[in-house]
Amino acid sequence: MTFFVIKPKHFKRARLIMGMLALVFIFVSSFSFASIALAYNIVILTSKNAAPYSSFVKEFKNVLPDSTIKVVNVEENIGKSDALDRKIADDKTDLIVALGSRAAWVAKNRQDVPVMFSMLSNPKKYEIDSRTGIKIRFSTHQKMQVFREILPGARKIGVLYGEDSESTINEVKEIANEVGIEIIAEKVEDVRDVALAVDDLLKKVDALWLRTDKVITGNARLLKQVILLRALRKKIPIIGENKWTVQNGALFSLFASYQSLGAQAGELVGRLIEEGEFGFQHPSTVNVLMNSHVAERLSPGVDIVAPRGALFIK
Repeated sequence: MTFFVIKPKHFKRARLIMGMLALVFIFVSSFSFASIALAYNIVILTSKNAAPYSSFVKEFKNVLPDSTIKVVNVEENIGKSDALDRKIADDKTDLIVALGSRAAWVAKNRQDVPVMFSMLSNPKKYEIDSRTGIKIRFSTHQKMQVFREILPGARKIGVLYGEDSESTINEVKEIANEVGIEIIAEKVEDVRDVALAVDDLLKKVDALWLRTDKVITGNARLLKQVILLRALRKKIPIIGENKWTVQNGALFSLFASYQSLGAQAGELVGRLIEEGEFGFQHPSTVNVLMNSHVAERLSPGVDIVAPRGALFIK
């Protein structure tokens, strides 16, 4: 065995060099271990062959370039349960990612492999709300924060709701109050009462939120010809819930891009595999779709701040 003797006068320099080498070793080692930890065998179940799923998968793969990722289309394997099961998991599979409703039904009962769910509007419907995944809907708190940013002068926001939404209205009011918004809610028992209800509500509010509701937003003609038209005439900005409402008179709506959902899911893979279930998360990136024609029509009476990166339609 050979020993190196360090003379006193060179001790400081040697200690400095050894310290630097130690730091380099730690850095290289941690980088190597991180690379190994992110190299997983993953099966992605897509409910069908569609562009949204392809966008999700592309970004998911970008986050995990060292992983082996197999994509299985559930729609193409309907009636072939044995073949589908062989494609889904074997001894080397570390994780299943289930996208959409069909994939959720197929993967929900698997106990042998961790499962991450996404591209679902309501996980509770599939009895997986206690599992792990990413929703496609934003939390009420996320929505209220963006509402304040886009409409800084809107302190009172109106909501029409039916009986099905009654249990959640108080919670919405409490969350809105935290960010300085007062929710003025008006219950509508029957679609025939919507016209009178919206006229009354528009007198009290700075903006109107078309929150998804069976009675209020379930009828396209009612939405377009009664609610949207009357609000525009009174120059009250409307916050929509989807692209259709923005195309037909709402000022803006929020949406989660499939690319950002895929990236977010990829970043959570290691946590699920190493630590286990941690519940559903809301989308981390909020995207905004705005109607430029409506914005022009509302100005200069309404203060509108378009967020950076907003998409515009006319």
